[in-house]
Amino acid sequence: MRFLASAFVATLLVAIPASAEPEVIEFSDLVDPFAIVFDDPYRDMGFQLLNELKLLIELDEKLSGNTFTNEERTRLTNRRKAAKDMLEINGYDIDLLLGQRWDIAKKRQKARIATNPVLDGVEVELSGYLIPAGPAADGSFFGYLVPQVGMCSHLPSPPPNKLVRVKLHDDPREKSLYVPVRISGQLKAEASDTVIYMTDGQSRMLSGWILSAKSVETQQGLGVDAVKAASENTVVSEVGH
Repeated sequence: MRFLASAFVATLLVAIPASAEPEVIEFSDLVDPFAIVFDDPYRDMGFQLLNELKLLIELDEKLSGNTFTNEERTRLTNRRKAAKDMLEINGYDIDLLLGQRWDIAKKRQKARIATNPVLDGVEVELSGYLIPAGPAADGSFFGYLVPQVGMCSHLPSPPPNKLVRVKLHDDPREKSLYVPVRISGQLKAEASDTVIYMTDGQSRMLSGWILSAKSVETQQGLGVDAVKAASENTVVSEVGH
């Protein structure tokens, strides 16, 4: 139902002429809604069954060699049978699962990087947390907008289609911008691959978007933890690939 609603909204956005007011969007809107809808048999398997499938694959690789004694081979064969029985008891077709794993991997990767074409070139307003970055080679200023405080430092980076590189008018390193902000400007689908260096290490930033900021507004409700994070995770430089 959520997919149908997203597709319906996407169609409406194409049909409606651009207005002076920016389109208020969320990070979930940045993802191509068609790329994330596919049959994924691994999604609901749970940790135990996924672990059994992984073990079965590993045992097949081991048993293909000839370096085991008869006793070791019997033990590994019995363990493989136990894993196979566990999966089949729960209704899974082993051959089907193994046969489509690379196809599912490709679809998952596409779901991580595919951007929503409806938002390419649109004036938008997006709220999140801005991570300061060093200036680019031409001297222009950048930051990265993420949905959660602490991402790319204490938490994993979002997927590329939910990481927004922001072109700014001013140097963000001189301000406490790692706080809730609302940014408006033109959004474009543009891939970038850079590394930012912070006091606690470095993080690779794979982004599928660039947002040319017209305005950056600090939102209310800034907590002490966010202020502390801003002071402890200052970015000192950015290097592109």
